Amino acid sequence: MTSLAAEHPVSSKVFGPAAEPVDRAWVGPPHRGSQPLVRATHPDKAISQRATVLAAMCEGESTIHALADCRDVRRNLDVVAALGVPLRATGPASITVTGRHPSSWRASGLTLDAGNSATTSRLLVAVLAGSGARCVVTGNDLLRTRPMSEVAGPLGELGADLAYLDAPGRLPIRVNGSPLRGGTVVVAVDSAQPVSALLFAGTNAAAPVTIHRRTAARDHTERLLRWTGVEVIESDNSLTVRPGRPSPFSLTVPGDPSGAAFLGALHVASPRAGATLTVPGVGINARRTGFFDVLRAMGVVVGVTSTADTGPEPVGTVTLRRPGSLAGTQLADPGVVQSVIDEIPLLAALAAVATGPTQIRNAGELRGKDTDRIAETVALLRAFGCHAQPTDDGLLVHPGPPSPPAVVDLVADHRLIFAAMVLSVLCGGGVELRGVAAAATSHPGALADLAQWAPVEAR
Repeated sequence: MTSLAAEHPVSSKVFGPAAEPVDRAWVGPPHRGSQPLVRATHPDKAISQRATVLAAMCEGESTIHALADCRDVRRNLDVVAALGVPLRATGPASITVTGRHPSSWRASGLTLDAGNSATTSRLLVAVLAGSGARCVVTGNDLLRTRPMSEVAGPLGELGADLAYLDAPGRLPIRVNGSPLRGGTVVVAVDSAQPVSALLFAGTNAAAPVTIHRRTAARDHTERLLRWTGVEVIESDNSLTVRPGRPSPFSLTVPGDPSGAAFLGALHVASPRAGATLTVPGVGINARRTGFFDVLRAMGVVVGVTSTADTGPEPVGTVTLRRPGSLAGTQLADPGVVQSVIDEIPLLAALAAVATGPTQIRNAGELRGKDTDRIAETVALLRAFGCHAQPTDDGLLVHPGPPSPPAVVDLVADHRLIFAAMVLSVLCGGGVELRGVAAAATSHPGALADLAQWAPVEAR
């Protein structure tokens, strides 16, 4: 099979050449002051990826503005272009996609490399499974360790012809595209990606597809499909999608709530926490803003104001300040955990300076992310002298101020890198972080954000 080249010219035309990321950075003593801060966050990665694949499925011309510039989205664009879907850069981080039915995508004979993007790989497998394509979907070494059976298993029940080419339940997967029948399937993990993949597949099935799930997770896909004319019916524990063609659309991607959470965590960790931080233009979908709800419970003053609701997602401004000490908290409700799943390493970092213990449960999904995020979060906290214990489905953090290690060697996981930056501020700086280049998976500008709260020196 023909392999998809690692670099396709489309993403470079949309964003310009990718900058070589810094891999080692020294973090100095945090800045002091009492002046209010305003800091915008980067566009939402999850919406950027889903919207690009959806635009490729529409029959007609769609426009997407303010795409997130990061490794995962760049790879997402390159894969879509490799499928023969016309994709044109129309401005900074803006594209026009001339979509076509997936049965006319030119996937046969290709090995489609999703890089490190789990969203891209899972959506691709689901959409191509119902087409006539004969292709292989794969990823980098890290992505090939992540579970795919939670998508491939339900797709098989709908008639998909899929085969694992290496380890069972892992990429690479051979897709022998064939018509999908409707029916009822079960997603047995608390994660939005398998549900999103099956919803995309259901648009091209022969009959409605009902997905039973354990917990309602982020609903960007449901919102996008409804917004483009596809019927999606939701109950507490299930979703039903009726076959239909999505209509072309024009979308401006809102600011990433996870990025706003990173800014908020840096601020709360810093000597400037008593001043107000304002983050405008953030997606305020309630299934993505659990971090700010938990911060409120810990004693942070948080405001969320709606400013726009013209697309599928609500957009607003987030403000926050910490007037006093943080309180420990208990996080166990599955719905709340899902709304904060990507930010749990940040919360664990902040919990180190709380006045009581913090326990997080029902987060076993974290063991199957870029790394085992439960084990690695505990290891990171301990590297800073904090007291933390892993549990089967979460972790327990005991109060105890972090101390600055001279050097921290980081695992290749962007969420852990963000937490390490917060810990570096919490401990007063004087830390060299090694391995920060992996932050570019979702946010190449993370060090520039960190520099608003502490001096940063590339090494």
